[in-house]
Amino acid sequence: MFLGWYDADKKYPTARKLTDAVGRFQDKFGVAPLTCLVSVEDAALLLADPAVSKLKLTVVGAAYVPRHTFYVGDEDVVVDEVVSEPASIAVAA
Repeated sequence: MFLGWYDADKKYPTARKLTDAVGRFQDKFGVAPLTCLVSVEDAALLLADPAVSKLKLTVVGAAYVPRHTFYVGDEDVVVDEVVSEPASIAVAA
């Protein structure tokens, strides 16, 4: 399961944006993400930042991920969360 995070604010470095995304994932799902998919450009910035290595997170640059977008999570994360049934839609005649 992955959480999508978009932040194009130029006031903050890419590493802080990643930290924000990781924090939101932990708040929402109660576990730490193991992987972050980002654009190739953002991956280069993140991998050059020593603060990112402290996150114990695998950063993967993918050509199909837009710039300033972070997908944090892991394919093996299972969340015990109750999902409500979709609401029925009434169609007017």
